[in-house]
Amino acid sequence: MEVDAADTPTENDVATARRLLEALPVGELPRHLSLTIEDQKVLIPASMVPALIAAARLVSEGHAVDVLPADVEISAQDAADILKVSRPYLLNLVKKGILPYRMVGAHHRIPIAAVIAYRREQEPRRRSLEALSAETEEIGH
Repeated sequence: MEVDAADTPTENDVATARRLLEALPVGELPRHLSLTIEDQKVLIPASMVPALIAAARLVSEGHAVDVLPADVEISAQDAADILKVSRPYLLNLVKKGILPYRMVGAHHRIPIAAVIAYRREQEPRRRSLEALSAETEEIGH
């Protein structure tokens, strides 16, 4: 799951994504979006709206974006890379039943949806640890 340099957003892409986000109403996600292509209005299905807005947020921050079906399974190494942990640490999460998996031959296959859900659950903890680390650095220890 490597990202090509060509997938990295340009400065123009980042600016366009920011304008798109600024055009959205503040608060809840809109239930309906549309766009105009060559004078033809196209309604965006409600099931696509959250993904499009999430992609726009990532692009506005300069991140490359890829789209995968939620039921895709990935290797243990790819899951470890997404979570920014070692493969042994990830396999420990699998062994403890924290992440579901199935075996394909000798290889662990992990649903990407479970990996993303775990990452979201851990995000507040990671932010707290980063803040504590920064605070400790400020104190000079």
